[in-house]
Amino acid sequence: MRSQALAASAENAVDARVDDALRRQIAADDALYRQLKKELTAAGCFEFAPWATRANMALIVLVYAAGYLALLTSPDWILRLPILIVLACAQVHGGYIAHEALHGALTRNRAKAERIGQFFMTFLTGLSYSHFQDIHRRHHNHCNEEALDPDMQSGVFSLYEQSAQEKTGLGRLISRYQGHLLWILISLQGFSIKFDGVVFMLRNWRTTHFAQTAFCLHILGWSIIPIAVLGVGEALTNFLLMYWFVGPYLGTIFLVNHIGRKIGRPGERISTFRQRVESTRNLGKGLFADFFFGGLNNHIEHHLFATIPTWRLGKARAITTEFCRRHGLDYRETSWLTAAKEVVGHASAMARFVP
Repeated sequence: MRSQALAASAENAVDARVDDALRRQIAADDALYRQLKKELTAAGCFEFAPWATRANMALIVLVYAAGYLALLTSPDWILRLPILIVLACAQVHGGYIAHEALHGALTRNRAKAERIGQFFMTFLTGLSYSHFQDIHRRHHNHCNEEALDPDMQSGVFSLYEQSAQEKTGLGRLISRYQGHLLWILISLQGFSIKFDGVVFMLRNWRTTHFAQTAFCLHILGWSIIPIAVLGVGEALTNFLLMYWFVGPYLGTIFLVNHIGRKIGRPGERISTFRQRVESTRNLGKGLFADFFFGGLNNHIEHHLFATIPTWRLGKARAITTEFCRRHGLDYRETSWLTAAKEVVGHASAMARFVP
């Protein structure tokens, strides 16, 4: 009995030392976070960029309207396909605007941010901004955490071991071959997100009246006039193809942000600063990358300080890169192709846990 008591006492002492070390590490990380924020603030990274933002909004609306009107002329397929692709891109870039509005990177006025988000996401894009608010806030609060990050949950894909082990039916079959199927099925994301948004609005119909109105206007805009001018078949074909083109673009952007990076485990104790850096990766730099990814190629900086406007993320990245490397943090920068290979590698690894 005495030996057991001594062993228990020694184990408790070890646990206490571990807890103390963790507390010191978290406190040190929190201090680093405050220091980095101070440096970014001094560099003007949190300042709004109103003229650039307004010009971007106007361009998106202009391109969207031009594409919409061009389709009503019933162009041949040599012209129609590029028009549909451009419209899909305009919708994704409208989503970027809504994303910034959600994080307070455009305005601190919540009512104004709500109107911007509903217009650019729900009305122009047809994806529920209310649904996006719900899942994206939880994603930022629990980035890459197994059971808490909505982006880690899927009925057909398995992004962590327990998810793979619990799959049944079609989800089990797809997860088993997800390394091969991931990039194929992600092309349907434009439809799946739209469906999830409709379900969310129906389940929360008392609190989503604004989103419901904007979504109905979107559907009416893509049905009544196109059907009257082009007929049901051609109008429906345009609509479905446009949303199919949205899927690959969304997948190209979002699959490579976190998959294959550090996963937060239940009960794991780690600072928010370290978790956000080590669960995220950055992609290419430059004007084209910033345009194509809507600034989300600077994804580590976005997760650390979501209120930084897109136009300031490049400057914030230069400061954060040097800061993290100076303090030994696992700051990951890579090309899109390398990131895509890491995503497939992770998906294939998780597929091995499917029963």
